[in-house]
Amino acid sequence: MGGTFLTVAVLTVLLWVWADQSQLVSQEIKLSFVLATEDQSGLILLSENDGSVEAEPDPATGGQRIKAEVRFKGTRSLLRELQVDLHSGRLKLRAYISADSYWAKADKISVIDLLDGNTELRERGVTVVKAEPENISVTLDKWVPIKIKLALKDTSGSQRFAATIEPAEIAVDVPSSLMDSLPEELLVELGEIPDKISSGEILTGTVSRELGGLPVKPALSEVAVILEPRKQDTIPLGQLQIRVSVPANMFGDYKLVWADSARKVVDVFVEGPTAELDKLRIAPQEKVRAYIDLDLQHTRPTVTFYQVIVRFEFEDDVRGVKISGSDKHTVKVRLEKRPTAP
Repeated sequence: MGGTFLTVAVLTVLLWVWADQSQLVSQEIKLSFVLATEDQSGLILLSENDGSVEAEPDPATGGQRIKAEVRFKGTRSLLRELQVDLHSGRLKLRAYISADSYWAKADKISVIDLLDGNTELRERGVTVVKAEPENISVTLDKWVPIKIKLALKDTSGSQRFAATIEPAEIAVDVPSSLMDSLPEELLVELGEIPDKISSGEILTGTVSRELGGLPVKPALSEVAVILEPRKQDTIPLGQLQIRVSVPANMFGDYKLVWADSARKVVDVFVEGPTAELDKLRIAPQEKVRAYIDLDLQHTRPTVTFYQVIVRFEFEDDVRGVKISGSDKHTVKVRLEKRPTAP
């Protein structure tokens, strides 16, 4: 009896192993694959109207990394191994198209045909029977080598110095479809700019190479930025009228009371690059505005007056200029509820 039971158990295991390694089944696996040209000289673009395709550019190949749900056919053991290798990253799928076949036209390509022709999948003994998405619409662009000038990105601190960028221009490859809309310059961005800059000080700038949302090869580079401090100056702006900012739901319900009616204006000095200060000399009231911000917390009757900090806003075309001095400008005010009309 014991021998019979052992024989049945062994046969069961053998049948299970045979089914696991020999019987064909199908299984759906979520994966991603890179679609590129055979020599990686082309730039693959997906149709903007094809919203069903999840994809992102693959800078290394100029192609697209596409997400798909694919049904494979094979033995259980082969499909299990395939799923483990795909999810762990040991197997990286790539599909290639001919640049000559797809150049400058939009084509629909079968995902099944792309993956079924993959050598690594064939060697694993599995076939593709279904894919979602079924097709992808692609247009093939090409890389064009050009030289483009570099310029320092305009930031609040960049007005304090003149900058020389070395090299003054760089060589990049850009998509031919962008040739008619390229900017004249690529911008160089500096990190934190020191408060004090010595003549000839060198900082490292980063060139971000992305145009129109498309990659530019190479993707990123660093350049030297040589700084020369600009002449700084301090000038009086005279008296600026203080404007009042209150929430819209309080407008009309409260009146503003000043502790000193003469303090409705503020005397300020500004400092910055001489060229920027020249913009303020002609019409300072139009280029700089003074505000106080008030709300319900300034309405409590137990407080006689509130000391409020004055904030200043400069027009966008005035860069690198600030209010001179370390002391903040303040005024004393309060908001009073207007009497209710009978």
